[in-house]
Formats: sequence, C-alpha cells, structure tokens
Amino acid sequence: MIKAYRSYWRNGFNFEGRTSRDGYWWVVLVNVIVTIALIVYMYLSTSGAIDGFVNPLAFMGPVAPIAFVVSWPVITAVPTLAMTVRRLHDTGRSGLYYLFSLIPLAGFLIMVYFLISPTKDPRNNRYGYRRQV
Repeated sequence: MIKAYRSYWRNGFNFEGRTSRDGYWWVVLVNVIVTIALIVYMYLSTSGAIDGFVNPLAFMGPVAPIAFVVSWPVITAVPTLAMTVRRLHDTGRSGLYYLFSLIPLAGFLIMVYFLISPTKDPRNNRYGYRRQV
C-alpha cells in the first residue's frame, strides 16, 4: 500500500505507462480515508461548544479546516487522472475511455467495470511494460 501511494505521487503527471489493479485500488482506499479524516477534522474544529463540551480545536476557526477539505480534491485531481489513464492503459484501453465518466450514472458504472478489469497481457502491451505497482 505504501509503495503504491509513493508511486501515485511520484508519477502524478505521468500519463504514459501502466498502473496495476491493486496499485490503483490501494491509492483509492488511502484517498478515501484521508478525505473522511479531513471531513471529521473539519466537523470537530468548527463545531465549537456543544452541551458544555468545549472543543480544543475550535480556536482555529472554520477557515483552516474548510481550506483543507476544499484543497484536497484540487491537489489530487491531476495525479488521480494520470493514475486512472495509466490503469486504463493496463487494461489495454486508451486514456480517452476516461470520457465515459462524463455520462451520468452509466459512465460511472462503465468506468468501474474498466478499472476492475484484469490486466491485459501481464508482460507487455502497446502502452509499455507492466509495473509492479
């Protein structure tokens, strides 16, 4: 998992090559956990006093936690797009297949199918050699 997440940031602007299925889903899991943690942090730090409980994080005010929650998707947008394109390459599809995600609901289901598909040709395909992560 750690190796996959390091590779995610190291190849954040690399739209060529391939990303394995497990490498992709480990990164998705970590990003979901970080997002949930940021939302909990925002809630706790902006809630103030509730029923006599004084929140020790309330001194920061609402600006910092909201900025963290809003900036996380912006920071991870390009690396996630690059990783998704590499995952599509691993399944033998062009990165343009990502445009299916623009179709409401059906596009999401199509993309999930593409992203859970097994690797096409484990050694080599037209997008290059398979990485371990």
